[in-house]
Formats: sequence, C-alpha cells, structure tokens
Amino acid sequence: MIPYIHVPDLKIGPMTLHPFGLLVATGVVLGTYLATRRARQRGLDLDKLNSFITWMLVAGFLGGHMLDQIFYHPHELVKRPWSLFLLYEGLSSFGGFTGAIIGAVLWKYFESVTWLRIPVLGFTIPKYRKRQVAMPILPFADLILSVFPVAWIFGRSGCSVVHDHPGMKADPGTLLAVAFPDRNTLYSLQKATGIELVNGTYPQFDLGLLEMMFTVVLAAFLALTWSRKLPTGTYVAVCALAYAPVRFAMDFLRVRDLEQADPRYGALTPAQWLCVALFVLGLVMVRKVRALQSSGIDPLDLVAAPAGVAALSPPTDVPVT
Repeated sequence: MIPYIHVPDLKIGPMTLHPFGLLVATGVVLGTYLATRRARQRGLDLDKLNSFITWMLVAGFLGGHMLDQIFYHPHELVKRPWSLFLLYEGLSSFGGFTGAIIGAVLWKYFESVTWLRIPVLGFTIPKYRKRQVAMPILPFADLILSVFPVAWIFGRSGCSVVHDHPGMKADPGTLLAVAFPDRNTLYSLQKATGIELVNGTYPQFDLGLLEMMFTVVLAAFLALTWSRKLPTGTYVAVCALAYAPVRFAMDFLRVRDLEQADPRYGALTPAQWLCVALFVLGLVMVRKVRALQSSGIDPLDLVAAPAGVAALSPPTDVPVT
C-alpha cells in the first residue's frame, strides 16, 4: 500500500501558506508559462492568448465553486444562499472545466476595453463590449490542453496532500490504496511541523492521488508530441477521450455510506454525467479535426501574431516540425 502523507502548512511570519493553495498556484503559473512558450514557438498572438487565459481562469474558478455548491451541496445552498459566492469554501474540477468553457465562449464574442483609467492609483476599470468579429476558440483551447495536464499534476497533487477526495475502503495490501491512519493519529499529525509518512491500518482509495497518477502518464505522453505540429484540435480530442472514461470509472470508488458522500443523480455522480458529455465532445472533435484536415484550413492561422511581432520574440526552444 501507499503510505499516508501529511504536509503541514508553511508559516512565514504572520502569513500561513497552505500546501493545496501553493500547489494549485504553481500549476497555474507553470501552465501559463508553458502555454506562452508554445504560443511563441508557433507564432501566435500572445496578447490574444493572455486575454483568453484570463477569461478562462476567472470563469473557471467561479464555475468551480458555484457548480460545486449547486450540484454537490444543494442543501447547504438552500440554507446559505450566499455560500454561492464564498469561493474559498470548495471547488469542483468539472465545475472548473465547465466554467472555463463558458469563459472561452464569452471571450469569443466579447472583449474588455478600458472604461476608466486612474493613473494615480495605477490601474484601469474595464468595460465589456461585443466583438465586431468573433474570435476562434479552437486554436487557443488546443494550445492550452497540450500543456494543461502538466499543470493539472500540481492541482491533483494538492488534493493528494490534503486528502480531500477519500474513496471507498480497500482490502489490506491493495496496491493503489493509501494506508490511512486512525483518528488519534490524524489528530496528532495536525501538530506536526514537518512532512510525515504514516503507514496506517485503514486501507482506502485516495481519488486525488489516483487521478494525479493518471495525469502524470497523460502529461508525459502529450509532452512527447510538443516538437511536432499536430492538426489543430488534436489535443482537445485526446484529452477529452482519455480523461472522460478514466474519471467516469474512478467515481465508482467514491464513498457512498457517509454524510459527506457525493450526491447521485440517476445512480451517477454529477462528474460522471459530465464525463459522458465530455466523451461525446471528444468524438465530435475527432470529426472536426478530420474535416479541417480535408479542407486544408488551419484555424491557427487566424490567431497568428501581427507581422513583425514574432521577429521580436524569436523562439528559443525546440523548433516545431
């Protein structure tokens, strides 16, 4: 079995840094860096990419919490409607994915422009208006998903170290089960100041850890293709078709007999229903990629950097073939 890991909060003076937040932030920063690097390699407009990422991240975090409250904690939402806006109270991965998609669609049709500039304070207040010409989503979405699994490793590592996705009990000696400790040991670990590995007596699946392991494999596979120029949309299709069935299967390992167990809708969790939709999206994307190849049209050309910009920022990484 896998030892139970405890990672304490990091205290720097009066400030406390939580391991989950640190790992998630690391994933966001690394993912943004890799996406920007690949965009520069492929001669894409970095301003448009940064705008796309901003819309996607903001909507992703909003959706991650709001959809988590709506579908996973409906009774809590009825008692405390304002909890819908308390973003620190919980996140759902599929809620984040859904929010990111919504953000990407909004970015396609709307843009932010400066409404009021305040030089004294050093910031501007934006307003939003409909674009005269809709922007293509697919090129940037494909670019993001080519590096997203690398960032997602850190996100799921955060889930792993705080053990916020406990699964069903496992038989002793199960290879991928975690040796959870008893309550007394868990309580004593809260006082630990360093990283602790504990071989407890309660074998249980840790779904955050299992998904992190899968993501490492997927990220490594995609990274091997970064030096090749794959048809636009390939990464969207691969990620959807790879992730959906794995997540669908793993959700059957979620606890059922506890008060905090995920709700079921027609015997499936909300994430499993979204896995079905995601898999269908993957199939649609396969057809879309083939159609684009047959037409000879590459949507990537629509978001190329303005003439002269690419020359100012020459790629320094492995050239795309």
